[in-house]
Amino acid sequence: MLADAGVVAVIASADDEPVGIVVLNECTAIYAGGRFGYISELYVRPGMRSKGIAPHLLEVASRESRARGWKRLEVGAPGQPKWKRTLDFYLRNGFEEVGPRLCRII
Repeated sequence: MLADAGVVAVIASADDEPVGIVVLNECTAIYAGGRFGYISELYVRPGMRSKGIAPHLLEVASRESRARGWKRLEVGAPGQPKWKRTLDFYLRNGFEEVGPRLCRII
């Protein structure tokens, strides 16, 4: 997966141990005006949460997006209300709700 030029993974570490990861994928859509980034994974180890790691990974993702010429970075939030904390996190970090994202398993 990481051999694909359209995929970028950034790993956060503390004391030489991985503590978080963000994975970006390049997508293309007319509504987005061409190429854009999609966050397919954002994970921080439970014991390291609420320490600023995820916002830092989002900042790195934004810098990488600008460097690649993407004007948009999207993420799919999990179903509500069970995952309200996750949705609130993204809203606090500059994302806007644009509607639900649906999936068909193939």
